Amino acid sequence: MPSLFPKVHLGEYLFQRFPYHSREEWSELILAGRVTVNGNREDQTFPLSVGDRIEYLPFAEKIKEPEVNSDYSLLFESDEYLIVDKPANLPVHPAGRYRTRTLLTFLEKERGEGTCFPVHRLDRETSGVIVFAKTKDMRGKLQTLWEAREVEKKYLALVYGAFSGEKVCEGFIGKDKEASVRKKQKYSEHPFEDSKPCRTDFSPLLYDSEKNISLVLAKPVTGRIHQIRASLLGNGFPLVGDKLYGKRESAFLDFIQNGDADRLNVELGHHRQCLHAFSVSFTDPNTQKRMEFVSSLAKDLCPFFPFFDSKYVT
Repeated sequence: MPSLFPKVHLGEYLFQRFPYHSREEWSELILAGRVTVNGNREDQTFPLSVGDRIEYLPFAEKIKEPEVNSDYSLLFESDEYLIVDKPANLPVHPAGRYRTRTLLTFLEKERGEGTCFPVHRLDRETSGVIVFAKTKDMRGKLQTLWEAREVEKKYLALVYGAFSGEKVCEGFIGKDKEASVRKKQKYSEHPFEDSKPCRTDFSPLLYDSEKNISLVLAKPVTGRIHQIRASLLGNGFPLVGDKLYGKRESAFLDFIQNGDADRLNVELGHHRQCLHAFSVSFTDPNTQKRMEFVSSLAKDLCPFFPFFDSKYVT
């Protein structure tokens, strides 16, 4: 990973850029020789330059895997694929600190290793419908449908602001190079460096004027990373509970350093990003039958609009 800031010391750069380790933990890793710059061991005060390559090997025994919500359920199963209702706070597959507590590992523990293959992705905090193939061949067939934009996806999102009228967000998305969090994406109506075209169609469903919160239906046409969240923020409607695309992006760094603090939850409006994958619809590659799978609005989101009925979703 190249350094972004010349003349920054190694220890300080690592702590500021990757705060999932404390300053003391990075110091310990450097002193133990588990951090290298361009293949060489260096001390904490080593000055970095643009183009330097940093690699590190964590202490396996010190990596504590976070707790997750394993309360998932099966919506449908055929001989070729599974439709799962995923709760919030459950990553789909192993990544980062999550190794054994993921939806994929839980499914494989039940069904056997190599029996489930994620067809698409959902963020850890996003709840709702997700599709798994039972063979690599079917995963390829289903992913072809996704790539050809022959899958209709509907999401329910809770946003701050009065969302009025249908809105087609057709623009461009790519890395936000001005953000303090390196994985953050930016939506713009105009192309920018390394951006890709994207489109999401939005429709207002309900509005609570007292809380200034809208329930919005989102239909992504393209499938870019963080597309719905970035598009909403780019149009002035931050997602309720979102630590990265909510009211304050630095809330994400607060979360990494301090965990799920009550103060942070109050500030953002909820303990997780209020985005729910409501439905997925596609033509079964084998039977040629049109299939639609629906997940009711997650229980933790229902109190925002207790009288919401899925008949509003079309």
